[in-house]
Amino acid sequence: RALIDIGGAFDIPMLKSYGYLNVTLNADIFSFRAGISLFDGALSSHVSVTWNWDLTFFKMELRDMNFLDVVKIKQVIFMYELSRPVPYAIFDCKIQVLFVVNLAAKVEVNGNEIDFAVT
Repeated sequence: RALIDIGGAFDIPMLKSYGYLNVTLNADIFSFRAGISLFDGALSSHVSVTWNWDLTFFKMELRDMNFLDVVKIKQVIFMYELSRPVPYAIFDCKIQVLFVVNLAAKVEVNGNEIDFAVT
């Protein structure tokens, strides 16, 4: 049974910058988590991915993606799960532009039911 578990981080206090990385790989899953924040958050991003090799579960999240405070991607989530009695999937996105415009969209599929919302 193969197992890879890698982690690391950096911190540069005088530049107000940091980052981290964690990768796990074994016979059941692949998991990746990483984040970076540069110059006190002027550019930042956090991402995570979890994937079961048997394809019964997948989840990807992007959070707190900041581009010079002009565009902020607050979250993007895509997930599906096939181990439930009925298939389940979700896509959820929240974006902010210039602190003025907030956009959100969500699609959720639960078996034969589909819910959709935009705000």
